[in-house]
Amino acid sequence: MFDLGNFLDWFVVLVFAHVGLTVVTAAIGRAAERSPKARPIQGDALPEGQVAREQRANLRFCLLIPAALALALQGGWITWGPDTLGWGIASFFLCSVVFDVYFYGLHRLLHTRPLMRFHRLHHQSRVTTPWSAQSVSTVEALGWALGYVGVPWLLGHVAPVSLIGYFVYLFYNVFGNIIGHTNVELGLPSLTRSPAVWLAHPYTFHALHHARFTKHFGFGSTFMDRLAGTEWPDWVDAYAQVMAGRPLQQHGKTEPRA
Repeated sequence: MFDLGNFLDWFVVLVFAHVGLTVVTAAIGRAAERSPKARPIQGDALPEGQVAREQRANLRFCLLIPAALALALQGGWITWGPDTLGWGIASFFLCSVVFDVYFYGLHRLLHTRPLMRFHRLHHQSRVTTPWSAQSVSTVEALGWALGYVGVPWLLGHVAPVSLIGYFVYLFYNVFGNIIGHTNVELGLPSLTRSPAVWLAHPYTFHALHHARFTKHFGFGSTFMDRLAGTEWPDWVDAYAQVMAGRPLQQHGKTEPRA
């Protein structure tokens, strides 16, 4: 049964949390872009009006996602597991892997001809800013909402996740998504040689998706793109070029090898 009071309680808390996290994280990302030591990924200038357009889309996203989560939480749609430290950590990683699989599928679908019109808004940002992360259409935002609610719902039928572990994952998801669209590389030089890259890719990896459009559909990892064969073979070279302080050329082109 729908409980309006309980829904509003959850909705107000989640809106404040999501808006606050978005604003603070975007401010951190913009500060990183302006740092004298910044390593820009794309060298092209931002089109006039891009940031304002992205901020308007962020407002819609920051209302739709809390509404979906509030509906699920007030309705008891999700079966939750114990909030022990060990299961909280396990829940974080379970949510991370399952969401990445879900997002890869959603992202590939949005790049099909019938659905591309719902994804086009996000791709208007060829050179990304922190605000680009949540700059999506209403339909695409509903796809995100389905993932945010559907992942713990699905896991609840197999291995119910910790509510605390899930909320920690949501924080990581939103923070990582916003920072990951910052037009500077904050990764480590050795990241491409580490097995960790399967689960946490450099920012240049996703920036190439915005610049080139047709590959790198994963969320925060490389494993789905590697397994599905949608990984750009020169992305490590692109990463090395950016780390050396030389932004990518138009459309994510790398400099010719010497």
